[in-house]
Formats: sequence, C-alpha cells, structure tokens
Amino acid sequence: MSSKPVKPIPEHPENDLVDEADYSNRPRIYSDDIKSLADEPDPVVIREKNQKSSRQAVIYLAAVPLITFVSAYVLAWVSRLQGGPICEAGDAVWICSRAAELWWPIVTSLIAFGGMLGAAWILYDKYRKYLRWRAWMGVLWVLIPFSMLWATSVLPLAILGH
Repeated sequence: MSSKPVKPIPEHPENDLVDEADYSNRPRIYSDDIKSLADEPDPVVIREKNQKSSRQAVIYLAAVPLITFVSAYVLAWVSRLQGGPICEAGDAVWICSRAAELWWPIVTSLIAFGGMLGAAWILYDKYRKYLRWRAWMGVLWVLIPFSMLWATSVLPLAILGH
C-alpha cells in the first residue's frame, strides 16, 4: 500500500476559478426566473474559453509585429526586383522608385495599424461575450506604440523620399 497522501477532489471543480483574471470578466446579467439560469453556459466551457482567449492574445501579440516585418521585407524585395532610377543611380538598394517610396511605407503602416485595430475589435468582442478580455487589453497597449513607432519610422520616406 502506498502512503502517499491523496489530494481531495473538489465537489464542483468547474466553480474553482484559479486565475485572478477570471474574477474580472464582465459580470453576466441574471434575471429572476429559473429559465434564464438554465440557459447559462457550462462553467467548464467558460473556463476553457477564458484560457483559450489568453493563448490567442499571446499568439496575436507575436503575430502582428512578425507579419509587419515579414511583409515589409517581402515588399522591399518587390521594389528591388522592379528596379528604378534611384537604385540605378546608386542612391538606394531596396526602394528603387518614387512610387515605391510611396506605396511601401503606406502599405506596411496599414498592416501595423490593421493589427492594432484588430486587437481593439477582438478586445471589445471578448468583453461583449463575457470572456477574458484583460489579456487583449495588454495586447492593445503593446500594439499601439508598436504601430505608432512603425508609422513614424517609415512614413517620412513617403513624405521626404530618399
């Protein structure tokens, strides 16, 4: 026989909220009738959706800057392969024409700002559906300065040129 202590199993594990973030979800509105209580989602399902929401937020946070940098690199290659008078004169290597000086920073900035606005929309959607939204608020607060920094770094190319 084993002398290991046996961990007691709680009677209702679905009600044991373990994450502090679970206590800050938007509170559900309950009515006084029994039927509305019967329509409540299963607490286990809510907990799984909350955990899934946090994982999605971390993935989204890593994906937006990665997609921005990769698309900027690919679009710079497109400009380089198209060639142009700026590269032929030896003044640049990547952005070779005035048209590329316009579309490259604008398109890449739209990708960065699109990621930021997407995080804002997902944050609102998670809040509206009574799910864990605080992780998405953190993502938004990281992506706002990222998109602003990206735009202020690359958009002067469209204004000033080389």
